[in-house]
This record gives sequence, structure tokens and C-alpha cells, in this order.
Amino acid sequence: MLQRDYFIRLIEEFQAALARLLHVRQDDKRDDMIRDLYRQYVGNYDDLRNLTVDEMMIYGKEQWREDQRVERLNFLAELLYAEAAYKTNPLRGMLMDKAFKLFSYVDSHSGVMSLDRRQKMKKISREIGSAKA
Repeated sequence: MLQRDYFIRLIEEFQAALARLLHVRQDDKRDDMIRDLYRQYVGNYDDLRNLTVDEMMIYGKEQWREDQRVERLNFLAELLYAEAAYKTNPLRGMLMDKAFKLFSYVDSHSGVMSLDRRQKMKKISREIGSAKA
């Protein structure tokens, strides 16, 4: 029970930290904040951000407890999505694609329906679709 309560608090802290990041307007400061959020919640920024989605899944199985894995993948998707919001193409497209795939995985494996996640997936689909056209 204590572990579950701790993880719920961790989720709440992550959401608050991500909200603070979204209000920062300086890209260099955002980059520092993103790196710090990766370190605190999912792992090394340089390692994770450069993995393929399949490699991220393997990383998750190796590094995170099973009862936390889906939520940590959601953290990772949120971080990729947040960074993509202020990057330019082609990096933006790559980050959006990874975020979409992770959101999709989380959507089908979490057991919790999230309107916010689904809206982000729709937005990514529209953006990626228009970029390919």
C-alpha cells in the first residue's frame, strides 16, 4: 500500500513538474528542465531519447518494476511530446512519432481511459499526417 501511495504521489509530482516546464519560454532552460525530468522520472536523457520505441520497451522491462512500467512509459511519452512542442522538424516529427507510439501502447495497456492522452494522439496524427503530405 505504501508503494502504491508513493507512486501516486510520484505521478502527481511529475504532472506538476511537466506543467511548470510548459510555461517556460526559453528553449535552453526548457532543455535543462527536460533533462532533469528524464533523470528524475525515467532515466538518462541521452540514452532514452535516442532509443527506438522497441528499445524503450526493452529498457522499461529491464529498469522498471512491472507494476510501474506502463505509467513510466507514459511519463516518457509525455516528455517526448513536451519536447517536440518546442522543437523544429525533423526532430519534432521524430519525437512526435515516438510519443504517439508510446501513448498508443499506454492507451491499450493501462486499463485507464484518458481523454487527454487520446486528444494528444489525435493532434499528433494530424500533425504527422500533414507533414507526410
